[in-house]
Amino acid sequence: MTAIPGARHGGRAGTAGTGGASGAVRPGGTAPLTVSRAGERVHVVHTGSRPAGWLGELAGRLVPARPNETVVVVGAPSPGGGAEELCRSLASVLDDCREGPVRLLVLVMSAGALGEGEQSSPAQLISERWGLDVLAAAGPAFVTSDGCLFSSGASGASGASGASGASGASGGWWHFSRSADPRQVGSYLPVPRWAAAVRRVGRQTVAGQVVEPVPAGLAVRPAGPAPVAAHTRPHAVVPERDRPQLILASPDVPIAALAVVTASLPEPVRRVLRLVSLDGRSLLRTGQALADLSGGGVSVAVGSPATIDETAPDGALACGAAAESHMVDAVGGSWRPLAQTVLCPPHEDGRGGRAYVTEWRAPGAAGRGTGPAELALGGHWTAVVTPAGLWIGPSGGEPPLVAMGRHPSPEGIQVDIAMPREAVDDSLWPGLDRLFGHLEPEVRERAVLHVEGTPDRRFRERLHQVAVRHGLRPADPRIHVQRDTHQRRLHA
Repeated sequence: MTAIPGARHGGRAGTAGTGGASGAVRPGGTAPLTVSRAGERVHVVHTGSRPAGWLGELAGRLVPARPNETVVVVGAPSPGGGAEELCRSLASVLDDCREGPVRLLVLVMSAGALGEGEQSSPAQLISERWGLDVLAAAGPAFVTSDGCLFSSGASGASGASGASGASGASGGWWHFSRSADPRQVGSYLPVPRWAAAVRRVGRQTVAGQVVEPVPAGLAVRPAGPAPVAAHTRPHAVVPERDRPQLILASPDVPIAALAVVTASLPEPVRRVLRLVSLDGRSLLRTGQALADLSGGGVSVAVGSPATIDETAPDGALACGAAAESHMVDAVGGSWRPLAQTVLCPPHEDGRGGRAYVTEWRAPGAAGRGTGPAELALGGHWTAVVTPAGLWIGPSGGEPPLVAMGRHPSPEGIQVDIAMPREAVDDSLWPGLDRLFGHLEPEVRERAVLHVEGTPDRRFRERLHQVAVRHGLRPADPRIHVQRDTHQRRLHA
C-alpha cells in the first residue's frame, strides 16, 4: 500500500486547510508537472520526463478504469501554484473528459478534497470548471494492492455542511458535484459487500465492551475512559475487500461478548470474519474458546494489523503500510510472521481441536499463500508453516501437537526439526540452507531451533554448521552458537 503525496491538509473539505499531510512531498524545487498516460483513462502527474517506478506500479493497480470514469494519480506536489497549477497541467485531460462519456474523475491525491488558504480544493475547482463529478480524499490517499482506495477518518467526522465544503472533515473520500454540496462517501472504496452488515450492528455496549463499526470491520474495547489511541487507531486499520476484521483492543474480552457480536452478523459474513489483536498479542486461546462456544471455526490473525500512520513526516513518498500483519518485539523491532491467519476449529466429542494455518507467506516472498502451508525442501523433506513458525520433517509427515500448539510470539519464530527413526537423509542440509537463506534477516535473527528426539553427534555437527552460516539460535544447549562482532564461534 502506498501513500499518494499531495497538498497540505487539516482544514475543511473544499475550502481551507493547514497542517501536514501524511505521505506528502515537501516541495524541493520548481520542476514543472508532467501528465503521462498509464492506461486507458488512467493518468499520472509527476515531474521529469517519465513517472517514477513506484508511481507507475501504483497506477497499474487502478487499470483499467471503470466505464465513464477517469483516474488521475498525483505523484508530485504543485511547484507553487497549488490547485490552479494542477488544473492547468490537467487541462487537456479534463477537456477530453468533458467532451467524452466520462462523468466521474477519481483524483487519487492526498488532501485533494482540501483547499489551501482561501483557495478551493483541487477537487472543487475541477468540478466547478469542467462540470465533472470528482471523488477525492480529505486526508492521506492510499491504494491497496488489489486496487481499492482507502483514506482513514476518525470517528465522528462531520458530514456535508454548506456550499463551500464539509466542516470538520478528518479523512475519508468525498464526492464533489457542481449541483450539490460535497458529501463524504466512505473511507474504503469500492464499498465491500460485508459493509452493510457491519453498519447494522451499530455502536453498542455488550458485557462491558464497546462495539463500533470501523472501516476494517468492527472494533471492541472496554467501556469507560480510554487513551485517545484506543478510539482512533482502529479507524486506521487497513481494510480488506473480502472480509471484515473483529479488532480487539485487549485479549481479555469476555468470550460471551464476542459470541453475541458474531451472532449478530449474517452467516456468510460471520464465516469470513477474522479476529485481530490491536496490540499483536496471541488470540489463539480466545479464538479456540469462541469456536467451542459457537460451534464453528474461528479465524485468527497472527500479529498486529497494518495501520495507516497519519503522523508520517513530510517528504515520504510512501508510508510503507501493507495488508499483511506484523510483529513488534519488546524493543520496538518490527518483522513479518510467516503465518498470517490461523483457523481454530471447535472441539468435538471431548477431543481437542487442532488449529492450523490457512494463510501464510513463503519465506522471503511477499505473496500470500492459502491452503496447505507446505514448502518442499527437496529430497524427502518438507517444511510446514505453523502458527509460531516452521516445522521441518520427512515428506508426508504431520507436525505434532507440540509444534502446532506453540503460540506466536513477537520475540521470534520457533523452528521445529523432526528426527526420523531411520538415519537422517543428507538431502535435509541443502534444503535447510535454501530455506534459511530465504528468510529475511529480521526473521532469521529471531529464529530458535528445536529438535524433536535425541540428535546424535553427527546430526548436531551438521546443525552446528547450518546455525553458524545463518546466525540461528538452537534451543538445545548442546548446540550452542556464540556470536561476537567479528565472527561466530560454535561449541558442541
